Amino acid sequence: MLGSGKLKPFCETHQLTYTNIVNLKNGKLKRDEPRLVQRVLGSLGIPAQQLRFPLTSKTTWFVLPDAQALDSFQTQLHFLTGPKV
Repeated sequence: MLGSGKLKPFCETHQLTYTNIVNLKNGKLKRDEPRLVQRVLGSLGIPAQQLRFPLTSKTTWFVLPDAQALDSFQTQLHFLTGPKV
């Protein structure tokens, strides 16, 4: 989604740690980082709240505020995972 050489400036602009973002992208984080995911979503214009249900669960869910945020998320996800032309 970000062109070559654009990830570092994106991280600096949004005060994200470049190494953590690269590891998140590559699936190589050492532990779950739901706050990092929440911050990245917010940086992409997709506000999300974390939810754990039940409270003792280790699974984190992200709740989007409305259909517009869901549509934006799905559009970006399709861009990233869709067929490469």
